Amino acid sequence: MDVQVKRLQSKRSRTSSDFVALNLESEAVLGGFSQSEIRETDTYEIASHSVRVRKSGTVLDVHSLWDIEHSGFFGKKPSVTRSSAFGSSAVRLKSIFNFNQNGQAKEMLNGLKYFEKTVTSKDNSTVIIKLPFTWGEVDRSALGACLITICGLVKDILINEPRLLELSSPVYILGDIHGNFPDLLCFEKALWRLGPVLTPATFLFLGDYVDRGEFGVEVVSYLFAHKLTAPSKFNLLRGNHEIRDVQQMFTFYKECLTKFGDKLGREIWNAVNDVFDVMPLAAVIDKKIFCAHGGIPPPWIGSGAVEIIKSIPSPLPKPEEQSKLAWELMWSDPLHCENITAEQKAQYALVDGFGENIRRGTAHVFTEDALDSFLKKNGLSHVVRAHEVQQAGFQVQLGGRLLTVFSSSKYCGGSNEAACILADKLKLRTIRLDTS
Repeated sequence: MDVQVKRLQSKRSRTSSDFVALNLESEAVLGGFSQSEIRETDTYEIASHSVRVRKSGTVLDVHSLWDIEHSGFFGKKPSVTRSSAFGSSAVRLKSIFNFNQNGQAKEMLNGLKYFEKTVTSKDNSTVIIKLPFTWGEVDRSALGACLITICGLVKDILINEPRLLELSSPVYILGDIHGNFPDLLCFEKALWRLGPVLTPATFLFLGDYVDRGEFGVEVVSYLFAHKLTAPSKFNLLRGNHEIRDVQQMFTFYKECLTKFGDKLGREIWNAVNDVFDVMPLAAVIDKKIFCAHGGIPPPWIGSGAVEIIKSIPSPLPKPEEQSKLAWELMWSDPLHCENITAEQKAQYALVDGFGENIRRGTAHVFTEDALDSFLKKNGLSHVVRAHEVQQAGFQVQLGGRLLTVFSSSKYCGGSNEAACILADKLKLRTIRLDTS
């Protein structure tokens, strides 16, 4: 494993633009674009690789069709060329790059598989060398250097994405992860066992990847590596814990220093947060489902129109100061109507159905009337958000037009379940995950 992780450092000579070009090219060949991006004039072609899969559903290996006997493939073997689309030094390769086990993202994912496993002695299987969900004797400096490099590459992808993503179904929507790496792997085995590229759906994560759970570093390493290999399949929104001040109050800052030491730990923490600063803030699925970490903003902040989100600046190292609209998207909550009186409801109506978010101490809460107005104004049918733990992993709220989803079970030692939402065929389907 030490040799494998050390190889990560040797690949740092490639520029960020090189890797962006590689991944956008490879994903295009794999068919990673959404349905809305396929034009009537487009035609299918045979992919130039074949994937071999284990009975368990995991990828075993990948071979070029021209290297497989009896494949009947007579296509032209691709050559490495130069393209001006991403600069004169950008190397354009075919989709087999996505499965290249020597790629930095793949090295990180292989390392995380090692992290997940129990390692026993080759001579005596009863002698445990490494417990599951530990790194053992892995070279932390090489691992940290790899993560910093991946952060730079992913930042280059995200900074070019719109602040408001427009996605087409089917889409799996996941809520808060909060450093719960074991649960994230449970979702992988249930939803994208073959990897996101070979899964005929896209994935939307609603933020809060770090803090409170002990594996925030591993969660962001996993998500960033998949974002690098499949940019349009893994979509990452920013939550209220993707903020430096919040992480210093909770656990992620300390986690980075504990796992990598003061100097490298701070470098990693800053590199990860540089990625958080450029993450999109909301998404719309099929032009009907609005998704954000917290919720909807008051109409006096951004006029209540979804389109205005596209004008939020990037990067946002201090979102509270730089964009009130971004802050509301990350922090707002629905009002729990059972807890208010008729008099209070009348007071909320005077301010467009919004009120101070006393529980958070920042942003606003919104009523069912405010939600209905937002949906009607933007031609939407539902809002899906995260931000609040739910005992069943999800909750239907505000007249059935709002769904809250939470994707980390046993949160802070509790007994809650983890769940996700599938938006497909005009249905929002709730999926509860058995993480026992």
